Amino acid sequence: MSTTLKNIKIPYPTEGVIRSAQLNDTVTPENSVQLAVNMNFDRVGAIQTRPGVTADITALGGSVKAFGTINILGGNQYLFGQVGTDVSAWNGTTWSSVRTLSTGAYKARFSQFLNRTWMVNGSAGDAVQTSAGGSFGTTDVPGTFPKGDFIQAGFDGRIWVANATLDALYYTDVVQFSGTAYTSPLTFTLSTNFIKWLSPQDGESITGLFRIPRALLVFKQNHIFRVYSTSNVDPFPAYNVGTYSQESIVQTKDGLYFHHSSGFYKFAYDGQPVEISRRIIDFVKAISRSNYGNVLGIYDGFDNVEWAVGSVTVEDVTYTNCVLRYTISTQVWTVYDYPGNSITAMIRYDNGTVIRSLIGTSAGKVGTLDSGNTDFGVAIYFEMIDRWRSFTEMYSKSKAISGIMVSAQNGGGTLLQYQTEKAPVNVWTDIDTLNENEDSLFPNASTDDFNTVRLRLRGNSSGTPIIFNGIELLSIQDKGLNQN
Repeated sequence: MSTTLKNIKIPYPTEGVIRSAQLNDTVTPENSVQLAVNMNFDRVGAIQTRPGVTADITALGGSVKAFGTINILGGNQYLFGQVGTDVSAWNGTTWSSVRTLSTGAYKARFSQFLNRTWMVNGSAGDAVQTSAGGSFGTTDVPGTFPKGDFIQAGFDGRIWVANATLDALYYTDVVQFSGTAYTSPLTFTLSTNFIKWLSPQDGESITGLFRIPRALLVFKQNHIFRVYSTSNVDPFPAYNVGTYSQESIVQTKDGLYFHHSSGFYKFAYDGQPVEISRRIIDFVKAISRSNYGNVLGIYDGFDNVEWAVGSVTVEDVTYTNCVLRYTISTQVWTVYDYPGNSITAMIRYDNGTVIRSLIGTSAGKVGTLDSGNTDFGVAIYFEMIDRWRSFTEMYSKSKAISGIMVSAQNGGGTLLQYQTEKAPVNVWTDIDTLNENEDSLFPNASTDDFNTVRLRLRGNSSGTPIIFNGIELLSIQDKGLNQN
């Protein structure tokens, strides 16, 4: 005997994306979705399309390998960009070449101290040099200071450089001041300013340096060591996860976040690293091993951390420039995918007027994230896939939907689709297209019979961001137990 359920409201997606690879939909929270691409949950209780990327800095002449900055107290702000063997500085108007490297095989890394940016370019590359916004040179650099892969300036009043190949950590003397001036250049003696430890026979190499309160963290692929001073270091790893990418380490308002082969982790300064990415575990597993060292992270300065992870394929769908976005306050995830060229560098840049998140691409473009309504002029593709739903306590009952309403702002042209449990994974049936009204009512919409069903919204946006407020089902016919 069939019955009819009326006025069913799909719960607001306050839990964000929870993939069935982590939780089966029989136990997944009702207020979650299976996937959101180029959409976010910043407006709690709704889903909205993300902002775009605007090109507001002149493009560089090739694939952007690295970014750096300098903010001179009471002076100017500069952005550095590496393309191959060239390092250029952006002064707010133009790019000017400030250093030519002997090799472009390594990623340049920058760290500011004493109104200068210090730069390394790989242990087999070029010597450590400094810049105040102009050409790089040897100002303040000890004459015998070793080359290195990673640099951290300022911890314990010193400059620290790590050589990944030798598993070695070097440091200068402590900066000495006389009146208001400091002694220049700094000094370095190889026999005393040198630490070689960090389990050199474990088959791992140093992958990053990061300063936190009271310690300098030295990352390897699967471990983290702590340096408290030149004479107080961890004899054994403090933590049993590390990172493959210095650039994946992000500092936020509540601690550090970083990528490891097993997932993304939050590290509070007084605790252990805690995995935060189980909800999107199939995307984490889809990150290629060859790209671990290229994972890039950025904090938007407010509430979100984003990691560019390269191309990933999940359920036979390829996301060419996949960015995984985590919201700190609500602990929800969403998936961004940027069209066109690969994202190769990311940085927060303060030009003295505004602070913004910049990306560099393999085509040399430099753009501001969360700006405008397109990605370098290209419309933004978006989709939301709801979780599988039964709408009755018994999944085995056969049902059919009759009538649907979608509430959206600026959603005209969005395609509404459905999929039953009988359909192949990427095969969808069209229901209708949303109109310009806030409430798009489809009283005659109907579905095939199903035990479970899920809905999808998809389209392209190049105007005012779309806000989806909710989906309501006018009626569901419960046809009883499936006899097939």
